[in-house]
Amino acid sequence: MVLSESTAEPPSDFDEELAATVARMFWIEDRSKVEIGEEFSLSRFKVARILDDARRYGIARIEITEPTERLGRIADQLRDAFGLLEVRLSSRPVTASGGLSELGAVAATYLDSKITAGSSIGLGWGATLGEVVSHLSPGGPADVVQLAGGFASSAGNFNGNQLVVSASAILDGNPYLLHAPALVSSPEARALLRADETIARTADLYRHLDIMVTGIGSLSASPRSALYRGDVLSKKVHEELQQWKVIGDTCCHFIDASGHVIGALEGRVTGISVADMEGIPLRVAVAGGEDKRAPIRAALQSGLPNVLITDLDTARALLVAAPTLTKGA
Repeated sequence: MVLSESTAEPPSDFDEELAATVARMFWIEDRSKVEIGEEFSLSRFKVARILDDARRYGIARIEITEPTERLGRIADQLRDAFGLLEVRLSSRPVTASGGLSELGAVAATYLDSKITAGSSIGLGWGATLGEVVSHLSPGGPADVVQLAGGFASSAGNFNGNQLVVSASAILDGNPYLLHAPALVSSPEARALLRADETIARTADLYRHLDIMVTGIGSLSASPRSALYRGDVLSKKVHEELQQWKVIGDTCCHFIDASGHVIGALEGRVTGISVADMEGIPLRVAVAGGEDKRAPIRAALQSGLPNVLITDLDTARALLVAAPTLTKGA
């Protein structure tokens, strides 16, 4: 947990060098306010104000590392509250410096313990999964299958091909790509695409996956939300999602706040179906952050993920809002 990580701009007359020196003497050299004041001819009250300003303006940061035992206890509470198989937590908020990387590392460590020779892994898309893949340890051999089609965005993380190729190289397996749009205009268009030999070969593997790894998307007004920004989904699709009161997605299956998968859109998803997802033994969702709390809760209510890897702050918020679960209710 990081305290006092501020991006506030200091006033023009703020002496950053003095603030850094005073902060170093107090927190690192363990000097008292009185000692520091005597050295700089300042009152101890002035020293205290400088220390407060050092925290306020990001000169000094205080970080508390949560004990592993405490993380485990909260993870167990969250697992029981939502009826999950397992929960793993990172200690640093995902929006803090290094937070997303730490979440990816925690997820990768979990997956390293589950992936064995001959495993078949389904992989989604997104920046969070990009961090997961970057922290995977060499293993396998394990094949990696793309779960969702592509998007208009040119960013590698938003088109799952690159992640699948990278993960399969690390795991010494074969990549199976889905060369199709993530969402098409009609169920008929989906059926035509699924009839293509290359696409059908990938789709046929969905029923034989051992592990599924996805992020959880958010349709909230957040800089982290690719779905909201509209550089991934077209304006028309974006308007449809708002009409159906969608708040997020898992692997392009869009969900409302109550955890209902929007059936009217499901038939247009070219990737893995809800039925095939539910047949996978280990369904891992990796997500965190304040903007993802409602979508994560909805995804858990939908029953699509059965393992959650998130950060401690998100876990605490989910526990406060934990429902008496009825799937999709």
